[in-house]
Amino acid sequence: MEEEVYISRDQVEILGDFTPMPNKDCTMRVQPYIGLIRQPINDISEIKFNPDEVSKVFTIPVDELLDPIKRKNLVRFRDSKYMYPIYHVEEEGCTVWGLTAFIMDGVLRRMLKLGPEGAMICPENGNIQRYKPAPVPAPSDSSAA
Repeated sequence: MEEEVYISRDQVEILGDFTPMPNKDCTMRVQPYIGLIRQPINDISEIKFNPDEVSKVFTIPVDELLDPIKRKNLVRFRDSKYMYPIYHVEEEGCTVWGLTAFIMDGVLRRMLKLGPEGAMICPENGNIQRYKPAPVPAPSDSSAA
């Protein structure tokens, strides 16, 4: 986080972590965290970022991310054996792709309780089992005691 957008850890309230996810080659795990920036950002252009890591900083309302038209199903990048979700946001003229889109898609699937199906396709000999998100726990019935 500090390496990409220069927001220090003490400025972020961690709300929780998410299931570790694979990088594009399924060779390492990335541990995503969901957090809330403590200090309100009134102007997104005020965020300073590392241009070697980030090409643009922008916001996307969650309801737009949930719009199936914004999510292009699965696409193949370059000569990759894998297919990933991408999100196109016309208002910003941006496409969210790669690991960012993969993590975002996993978080949205968890929020909507869709599960991991369709989130990524790995080759037949790839060991995706070790990277699949844990199943969503069934809601507990607090009225039963």
